[in-house]
Amino acid sequence: MDFQKLAEVYEELEQTSSGNKMREILAEFFKKVPEEEIVHIAYLTLGKLSADYDEVVLGLAEKSVLKAIAMAGGIDVTKAAKIMQETGDIGLTAEKLLQKKPQTLVPLGKLTVKELFEKLHKIAEISGSGSQDQKASILVSLLQKATPVGAKYVARIVLGTMRLGSGDMAVLDALAIAFTGGKENKKYLEAAYNICPDLGIIADTVVKSGLKGIQKIDIKVGRPIKMMLCQRVENLEEIPEKIPGEVTVEAKYDGERVQAHRNSKGKIVLYSRRLENITSQFPDLVDALGKQLPAKEWIVEGEILAVDEKGHPLPFQTLMQRRRKYDVEDYAQKIPVMLKLFDLLYWEGESFLHTSYVKRAEKLEKAVKSNPQVMLTERIITEDVAEM
Repeated sequence: MDFQKLAEVYEELEQTSSGNKMREILAEFFKKVPEEEIVHIAYLTLGKLSADYDEVVLGLAEKSVLKAIAMAGGIDVTKAAKIMQETGDIGLTAEKLLQKKPQTLVPLGKLTVKELFEKLHKIAEISGSGSQDQKASILVSLLQKATPVGAKYVARIVLGTMRLGSGDMAVLDALAIAFTGGKENKKYLEAAYNICPDLGIIADTVVKSGLKGIQKIDIKVGRPIKMMLCQRVENLEEIPEKIPGEVTVEAKYDGERVQAHRNSKGKIVLYSRRLENITSQFPDLVDALGKQLPAKEWIVEGEILAVDEKGHPLPFQTLMQRRRKYDVEDYAQKIPVMLKLFDLLYWEGESFLHTSYVKRAEKLEKAVKSNPQVMLTERIITEDVAEM
């Protein structure tokens, strides 16, 4: 598909304030998209190249993108910087500067969605000496093949600044309208998306297999599950009204929530609340989990806390010093951590997603061999508000 067709849809979305109208525009467009390109378009509409947990990083800063725009337009980079100051937007700058492009000896042809998607992935894969020049060269060729409007969205996709106002829920709505017969079926897509937070997989499945395929999507070790958040009440006295009878009351920690996965080959991966892969930052915790949860496959959730030499919790700001690319081993010694586990989602081939909290807690208690680094969260079971 010609990328210009997608860019025109983005133009329409950008000029639409009604959420319902946006969903209709997307749904009508999705119906016309070739089946093999729905994955690309689902990601690009969010200004992404993959699911968040895959962490495809282009490694291009605004300055580099501006330089590429200047090269594509055959103008001086200082002029491009001046336009950027006036517009305050990389996309509008690209659109304005590429109204007149220099003629090339070889006809470039039209930019397609497939080419854009594949070449942006190629940019993400380039590393090492001279990588910035190679990345810029590919981006220049993409900008030269795009129309001025297309270049606007290429530049925004590269920097993750799409500004369409259509997030993942809007795309799920549009997919439901386009391929399941109605917006009311979005609940099935959203349920699948919570288990598999990869819009490309959801789009591909609903196009090829419909709702039946969507309802078969299940837990996969190594693919994070969206983390459930709590509902709030103003005061504890409201709890018995919301949840009659006994409730479990857990400690609240000043740490970082984590979802830990172990696959059948023994590989352990840690995901943050935002589904970022943070495994490399906690090698000591990975080692401890391997020893304290000896089963072959599992998914558990907990809270990582920084601790002092006596095992007392330290503030969240101290823990954040562990979020680093370099000197990881040194900081693992300087700032040790403990993990307080509070939930079990998968164990030895069995999903516990739809199992009651009581049974999940019992399974977790039996599964964990506690030590000073990995242990269960402190909790009580009561229906007494004063005890809570």
